[in-house]
Amino acid sequence: MKRVLIASVLGLLLISGTLILVQTLAPVQNSSLDSPGTKAGEKRTITVYGVVFAFRWCPSGTFKTGYEDDAQHQVTLTKGFWMMETEVTQKQWKAVMRTNPSSFKGDDLPVENISWNDCQEFCKKTGFQLPTEAQWEYACRADSTSAYFWGNALNGDKANCNGNYPFGTTTKGKYFGKTTPVGCYEANAWGLFDMHGNVWEWCTDYWNNDYPSGSVTDPAGPSNGSTRVNRGGCWDSDAGLCRSAFRYCNYPEYRGSDVGFRCVRSITRPEI
Repeated sequence: MKRVLIASVLGLLLISGTLILVQTLAPVQNSSLDSPGTKAGEKRTITVYGVVFAFRWCPSGTFKTGYEDDAQHQVTLTKGFWMMETEVTQKQWKAVMRTNPSSFKGDDLPVENISWNDCQEFCKKTGFQLPTEAQWEYACRADSTSAYFWGNALNGDKANCNGNYPFGTTTKGKYFGKTTPVGCYEANAWGLFDMHGNVWEWCTDYWNNDYPSGSVTDPAGPSNGSTRVNRGGCWDSDAGLCRSAFRYCNYPEYRGSDVGFRCVRSITRPEI
């Protein structure tokens, strides 16, 4: 006969009169991420399953989605949210999921080879969510209106992409042919790293070829579909595919070394 004595973080198993210490790590509830930030880019951290996740505050606001021929229209987000400052790393994934499916191994590299469905399991365990497509682009832009948050050109110098195929310049640049550690490149104005390149990032939305024709508020995408949205480009993408406005999609079961994700945490109380 055995009894299980449960503590908040550590468990004690009493087996045949012997106490055995075991870990029962679980998500942290009622964290500081449940309240609004005071300014754009404010940083807060939370420890979940023994690893630290860093988030940046993205306040409510209005922006214009799309770029040039990408069906520009106005989007208003009425609620702020916390966005992970980097893509989910392999260290973070392993701590939560106890696996590492990535092709390019390294604790500080983004986890890849994970499907949209895999992301849902991760989110269930952590209490986080995937961003909507609108949240993703809003956070990526961080009040910028150019092709990338720094301007209108990329050749692998400011983000991990295929610099052999530049955008906005004829000068070819770097191509590593693999992922790079998160946070290697400059962050945008809200402290978010690698929003352009490294790995495509899953969004929660179903894919729709056509954007709305007019202004929208708190869009959540189509109510059904067969594919899910990817944003941001990846290490193997032409630079033009890494633009803030560029849209892509994959089937939710797709896994590849070019796709990862980052999470958001929506606040449970109104903004102050």
